[in-house]
Amino acid sequence: MLLLLRSLGLCAVLLALAVPAASAAGASGGTLAGSSSAPSGGATGGSDPTRQVPPPATAGPRRGDVPAAYLRLYRAAGRTYGVDWRVLAAIGKNESDHGRSRAPGVHAGLNFARCCAGPMQFCTVRSCGNTWRAYAIDGNGDGRTSVYDPADAVPAAGRLIAALTRVVGARTDLVLASYNAGPAYAAKHRRVPPYAETRRYVADGLRYIRTL
Repeated sequence: MLLLLRSLGLCAVLLALAVPAASAAGASGGTLAGSSSAPSGGATGGSDPTRQVPPPATAGPRRGDVPAAYLRLYRAAGRTYGVDWRVLAAIGKNESDHGRSRAPGVHAGLNFARCCAGPMQFCTVRSCGNTWRAYAIDGNGDGRTSVYDPADAVPAAGRLIAALTRVVGARTDLVLASYNAGPAYAAKHRRVPPYAETRRYVADGLRYIRTL
Protein backbone atom coordinates (compact mmCIF):
# COMPACT_ATOMS: atom_id res chain seq x y z
CA MET A 1 0.00 0.00 0.00
CA LEU A 2 2.82 2.38 0.89
CA LEU A 3 4.58 1.79 -2.41
CA LEU A 4 1.28 2.33 -4.22
CA LEU A 5 0.77 5.67 -2.52
CA ARG A 6 4.39 6.66 -3.09
CA SER A 7 3.96 6.12 -6.81
CA LEU A 8 1.28 8.74 -7.29
CA GLY A 9 3.60 11.50 -8.53
CA LEU A 10 2.94 15.26 -8.32
CA CYS A 11 -0.65 15.21 -7.13
CA ALA A 12 -3.08 17.31 -5.19
CA VAL A 13 -4.04 14.48 -2.83
CA LEU A 14 -4.93 14.95 0.84
CA LEU A 15 -3.50 11.94 2.64
CA ALA A 16 -4.47 10.49 6.00
CA LEU A 17 -6.34 13.53 7.31
CA ALA A 18 -9.73 14.60 5.97
CA VAL A 19 -9.30 18.18 4.81
CA PRO A 20 -12.75 19.45 3.86
CA ALA A 21 -13.28 21.64 0.85
CA ALA A 22 -13.53 25.29 1.71
CA SER A 23 -17.27 25.49 1.14
CA ALA A 24 -20.35 24.57 3.12
CA ALA A 25 -20.77 21.59 0.83
CA GLY A 26 -18.32 19.77 3.11
CA ALA A 27 -16.68 17.80 0.33
CA SER A 28 -13.94 15.51 1.61
CA GLY A 29 -12.36 14.99 -1.77
CA GLY A 30 -8.68 14.21 -1.88
CA THR A 31 -8.68 12.25 1.37
CA LEU A 32 -7.31 8.78 1.81
CA ALA A 33 -8.50 8.34 5.37
CA GLY A 34 -6.23 6.38 7.66
CA SER A 35 -3.40 6.15 5.16
CA SER A 36 0.23 6.37 6.16
CA SER A 37 2.02 7.68 3.16
CA ALA A 38 5.15 9.17 1.81
CA PRO A 39 4.70 11.95 -0.74
CA SER A 40 3.23 11.57 -4.15
CA GLY A 41 4.51 15.08 -4.76
CA GLY A 42 2.57 18.20 -5.59
CA ALA A 43 -0.62 19.26 -3.88
CA THR A 44 -0.37 16.46 -1.38
CA GLY A 45 0.99 13.19 -2.73
CA GLY A 46 4.45 11.08 -2.96
CA SER A 47 7.11 9.43 -5.07
CA ASP A 48 8.10 5.84 -5.65
CA PRO A 49 11.83 5.51 -4.81
CA THR A 50 12.18 2.83 -7.48
CA ARG A 51 11.24 5.11 -10.38
CA GLN A 52 12.86 8.13 -11.93
CA VAL A 53 11.17 11.26 -10.58
CA PRO A 54 11.80 14.53 -12.40
CA PRO A 55 13.12 17.17 -9.97
CA PRO A 56 11.01 20.22 -9.19
CA ALA A 57 11.71 23.31 -11.28
CA THR A 58 14.56 25.40 -9.92
CA ALA A 59 13.72 28.72 -8.39
CA GLY A 60 13.77 31.83 -10.51
CA PRO A 61 15.83 34.89 -9.62
CA ARG A 62 13.11 37.48 -9.04
CA ARG A 63 9.43 38.34 -9.31
CA GLY A 64 9.86 38.91 -13.04
CA ASP A 65 10.14 35.14 -13.39
CA VAL A 66 6.37 34.89 -12.78
CA PRO A 67 4.36 35.53 -15.97
CA ALA A 68 2.09 38.54 -15.60
CA ALA A 69 -1.09 36.51 -16.04
CA TYR A 70 -0.05 34.05 -13.36
CA LEU A 71 1.03 36.84 -11.02
CA ARG A 72 -2.47 38.33 -11.24
CA LEU A 73 -4.03 34.93 -10.56
CA TYR A 74 -1.77 34.19 -7.59
CA ARG A 75 -2.48 37.57 -6.02
CA ALA A 76 -6.22 37.33 -6.63
CA ALA A 77 -6.42 33.83 -5.16
CA GLY A 78 -4.36 34.95 -2.19
CA ARG A 79 -6.80 37.77 -1.49
CA THR A 80 -9.86 35.56 -1.97
CA TYR A 81 -8.72 32.74 0.29
CA GLY A 82 -6.56 34.65 2.74
CA VAL A 83 -3.31 32.92 1.84
CA ASP A 84 0.09 34.27 0.90
CA TRP A 85 0.21 34.65 -2.88
CA ARG A 86 3.93 33.91 -2.77
CA VAL A 87 3.17 30.39 -1.49
CA LEU A 88 0.89 29.88 -4.49
CA ALA A 89 3.64 31.19 -6.77
CA ALA A 90 6.21 28.85 -5.21
CA ILE A 91 3.88 25.89 -5.72
CA GLY A 92 3.19 26.96 -9.30
CA LYS A 93 6.93 27.16 -9.90
CA ASN A 94 7.59 23.75 -8.37
CA GLU A 95 4.72 22.05 -10.16
CA SER A 96 4.94 23.40 -13.70
CA ASP A 97 7.21 26.46 -13.89
CA HIS A 98 4.03 28.58 -13.96
CA GLY A 99 2.57 26.52 -16.78
CA ARG A 100 5.68 26.72 -18.97
CA SER A 101 6.69 23.10 -18.45
CA ARG A 102 6.07 20.79 -21.38
CA ALA A 103 6.00 17.74 -19.10
CA PRO A 104 3.12 15.27 -19.51
CA GLY A 105 -0.01 16.32 -17.66
CA VAL A 106 0.61 20.06 -17.54
CA HIS A 107 -1.36 21.02 -20.66
CA ALA A 108 -3.13 17.76 -21.48
CA GLY A 109 -3.45 14.23 -20.19
CA LEU A 110 -1.92 13.08 -16.91
CA ASN A 111 1.53 13.29 -15.36
CA PHE A 112 4.10 10.49 -15.45
CA ALA A 113 2.34 8.74 -12.57
CA ARG A 114 -1.00 8.83 -14.44
CA CYS A 115 -2.88 10.69 -11.71
CA CYS A 116 -2.40 14.45 -11.79
CA ALA A 117 -2.88 17.29 -14.21
CA GLY A 118 -2.69 20.99 -14.87
CA PRO A 119 -0.29 23.77 -13.88
CA MET A 120 -0.95 23.15 -10.18
CA GLN A 121 -0.91 19.33 -10.57
CA PHE A 122 -4.23 18.37 -9.00
CA CYS A 123 -5.15 14.72 -8.65
CA THR A 124 -7.96 13.98 -11.09
CA VAL A 125 -8.38 10.23 -10.61
CA ARG A 126 -10.03 8.11 -7.98
CA SER A 127 -6.85 6.30 -6.94
CA CYS A 128 -5.44 9.42 -5.30
CA GLY A 129 -8.67 10.97 -4.12
CA ASN A 130 -9.68 13.15 -7.08
CA THR A 131 -8.88 16.31 -5.16
CA TRP A 132 -9.75 18.39 -8.19
CA ARG A 133 -13.39 17.38 -7.91
CA ALA A 134 -13.50 18.70 -4.34
CA TYR A 135 -11.64 21.97 -4.87
CA ALA A 136 -12.34 22.91 -8.49
CA ILE A 137 -13.22 26.55 -9.16
CA ASP A 138 -14.69 28.19 -12.25
CA GLY A 139 -12.31 31.07 -11.83
CA ASN A 140 -13.04 32.84 -15.11
CA GLY A 141 -16.80 32.28 -15.13
CA ASP A 142 -16.86 30.45 -18.45
CA GLY A 143 -19.25 27.82 -17.14
CA ARG A 144 -16.74 25.01 -16.76
CA THR A 145 -13.88 23.99 -14.50
CA SER A 146 -10.69 22.92 -16.26
CA VAL A 147 -7.71 21.62 -14.34
CA TYR A 148 -5.55 22.78 -17.27
CA ASP A 149 -6.80 26.37 -17.21
CA PRO A 150 -4.73 28.45 -14.79
CA ALA A 151 -7.74 30.73 -14.28
CA ASP A 152 -9.44 27.74 -12.63
CA ALA A 153 -6.47 25.81 -11.25
CA VAL A 154 -4.80 28.66 -9.37
CA PRO A 155 -7.85 29.70 -7.32
CA ALA A 156 -8.55 26.01 -6.67
CA ALA A 157 -5.03 25.73 -5.29
CA GLY A 158 -5.70 28.77 -3.12
CA ARG A 159 -8.80 27.07 -1.80
CA LEU A 160 -6.83 23.91 -1.07
CA ILE A 161 -4.03 25.82 0.66
CA ALA A 162 -6.59 27.57 2.87
CA ALA A 163 -7.90 24.14 3.88
CA LEU A 164 -4.40 22.82 4.55
CA THR A 165 -3.63 25.87 6.68
CA ARG A 166 -6.58 25.04 8.90
CA VAL A 167 -4.99 21.63 9.52
CA VAL A 168 -1.25 22.38 9.81
CA GLY A 169 -1.24 26.10 10.60
CA ALA A 170 0.33 28.97 8.73
CA ARG A 171 3.98 27.86 8.78
CA THR A 172 5.09 28.10 5.18
CA ASP A 173 7.30 25.02 5.30
CA LEU A 174 4.45 22.89 6.63
CA VAL A 175 1.99 24.24 4.06
CA LEU A 176 4.40 23.44 1.23
CA ALA A 177 5.09 20.00 2.66
CA SER A 178 1.37 19.30 2.98
CA TYR A 179 0.68 20.34 -0.60
CA ASN A 180 3.36 17.89 -1.68
CA ALA A 181 2.93 15.00 0.76
CA GLY A 182 -0.40 15.45 2.51
CA PRO A 183 -1.02 17.05 5.91
CA ALA A 184 -0.95 13.98 8.18
CA TYR A 185 2.74 13.94 9.07
CA ALA A 186 3.07 17.71 9.37
CA ALA A 187 -0.03 17.99 11.54
CA LYS A 188 1.09 15.23 13.88
CA HIS A 189 4.80 15.96 14.17
CA ARG A 190 4.90 19.70 13.38
CA ARG A 191 7.82 19.28 11.02
CA VAL A 192 8.51 18.53 7.37
CA PRO A 193 8.25 14.80 6.60
CA PRO A 194 11.53 12.92 6.17
CA TYR A 195 10.94 12.23 2.48
CA ALA A 196 13.68 13.38 0.13
CA GLU A 197 11.23 14.61 -2.52
CA THR A 198 9.21 16.62 0.00
CA ARG A 199 12.26 18.17 1.62
CA ARG A 200 13.54 19.20 -1.78
CA TYR A 201 10.09 20.54 -2.70
CA VAL A 202 9.94 22.63 0.49
CA ALA A 203 13.51 23.90 0.14
CA ASP A 204 12.91 24.94 -3.46
CA GLY A 205 9.64 26.61 -2.51
CA LEU A 206 11.13 28.59 0.38
CA ARG A 207 14.07 29.65 -1.78
CA TYR A 208 11.72 30.83 -4.48
CA ILE A 209 9.56 32.78 -2.04
CA ARG A 210 12.63 34.71 -0.92
CA THR A 211 13.05 35.97 -4.49
CA LEU A 212 9.54 37.42 -4.69
